[in-house]
Amino acid sequence: MTVVRNNDRRPRRAAAAARPEARSAAAPTEPKRLSQREVRDLVHRLDQRQQALMANIAEERRRIDNEALSQLDAEVGDQVDQAFVMTSVEMERGLIDRYTEELEQIAAVRERLANGVFGQCLDCGEPIGAARLQAQPTAVRCTDCQWRHERILDIATGSMIP
Repeated sequence: MTVVRNNDRRPRRAAAAARPEARSAAAPTEPKRLSQREVRDLVHRLDQRQQALMANIAEERRRIDNEALSQLDAEVGDQVDQAFVMTSVEMERGLIDRYTEELEQIAAVRERLANGVFGQCLDCGEPIGAARLQAQPTAVRCTDCQWRHERILDIATGSMIP
């Protein structure tokens, strides 16, 4: 019965492929590019995010300097208290590192904008879809290339994605 179904479908596919409207519908569509207005809005969002990140970094540094390190210098508390403070400091430094990395990604977006290559995939050179850039303005790869990139990293690190 399966063979009959497959045989029945083949002529329909061949006939459908001969029609021009069927070919255009089956062909992959090019991702929508960002308009100039959308790019300006995106740059405005990046400006706001950059300011927020810089404020967060300043706050985390203040917290480390004023609260955590002063507690370590005061020699108040036991080893457990000191370990807690050191863990807090390391977490705050990790946040600063993450914020700094995001600032670097924003700077890279600005550089790509200045060079006229913003929205082009680093791997294949095709446009990155507007929806992807709206969701992740710092994206440097189209969804297909990003998927491949992540799979390669998973293979290289020995991670397995189900």
